[in-house]
Amino acid sequence: MHEQDFNAVPVGPLRDGLRISWLSIGWTVVSSTLAVVLGLHSHSVVLLAFGLTGTLDAVGSGLLVSHFRHSLRHEAFSHGKERVALHVITVGLLTVGVVTALESADRLATSARASADPVGVALAAASIVALGLLARGKGRIAGEIPSAALLADSRLSLTGAALAAVTVVGTGLTALVSWTWVDPVAAMLIALTVMVIAIRSWVSERGGASVRAARRPRSR
Repeated sequence: MHEQDFNAVPVGPLRDGLRISWLSIGWTVVSSTLAVVLGLHSHSVVLLAFGLTGTLDAVGSGLLVSHFRHSLRHEAFSHGKERVALHVITVGLLTVGVVTALESADRLATSARASADPVGVALAAASIVALGLLARGKGRIAGEIPSAALLADSRLSLTGAALAAVTVVGTGLTALVSWTWVDPVAAMLIALTVMVIAIRSWVSERGGASVRAARRPRSR
């Protein structure tokens, strides 16, 4: 019979985690959809990557909503749901990194130019603030629960904020001094950083799972 491991639940932080996950879903669904549409129109690598990041962030936040609601309803913390959420978010980080790196390399090779889209720049500027606050809040609450999945999700939100910042700076430099390489190069650097974070998160979780398995009492 499958046994699910539970721990005591810190109710306050779990409620905070549920609330911020709902807020994250609301913001990322709207902003990522708009970013993808604008990115396709303006051929902006970082806007497209930003939209992808937001989509995956919304999926991760949705899993966390389910996870935290289950914990509050049953007054127990499910390590199974925690691992599923962490795995999905980690794969999301890695996916963002790989797709962004490949797209950036293609744009550098073809010297494709991203056009300055005022709406895209405004969206990116707003996202720097919104996602920065979400990332900070998620990171703080993750330490109080504690939840490695919510911490990973905070890094996904931080990645979105970084890509938004690159959109603002890259678009500005492209318009002012025609530095068409700024957008893809900056996106490539963020992509490589995200991939490193995802791999480290995956290795850390695998190591933690091994320790938990070793400590688990064996049935006679």
